[in-house]
Amino acid sequence: MRPENPRGIRNFNPGNIRHAKGVRWQGQAEVQTDPEFVQFNGPRWGIRALARVLITYQDKRRAGDGSRIDTVREIIERWAPPNENDTKAYVATVSRVLGVGSDDAVVDVYNFETMRDLVIAIVRHENGPGSLPGGVWYGDPIIADGLSLAGVVRGAQHGQAAGDQA
Repeated sequence: MRPENPRGIRNFNPGNIRHAKGVRWQGQAEVQTDPEFVQFNGPRWGIRALARVLITYQDKRRAGDGSRIDTVREIIERWAPPNENDTKAYVATVSRVLGVGSDDAVVDVYNFETMRDLVIAIVRHENGPGSLPGGVWYGDPIIADGLSLAGVVRGAQHGQAAGDQA
């Protein structure tokens, strides 16, 4: 991995998931040299982790008003809190990529195409534009593999994701 690549790409953690006490991720590298962010064995594992977090948000967490986390604003406010990020800009970017309003459309993270676009938007926002055509870091096969590891597959119905373990 080239040292000039962003930290999330070097760590195979394109969502920049932080270490959490007691959490061990599937595909997590045995040796963790980054004190803040999880390091994975390959990009598919980091994409899997990102998708699992988004699924957990929608299925088990609640927005500030007590509703499900299922709009772009609610997802990104949870993912990238304002004390660490320009959340307003992040929401605008992700809404634009998904082609939906920030508050008026339900984002179904079990829908493969929706999750793929959401993951691509988060990865690009977290790491800047990649070197592949379209400014992405990973091609469709790697993203599809990571989503499949998370239980999000083309053609699956809502709620058909694999188990909810980290």
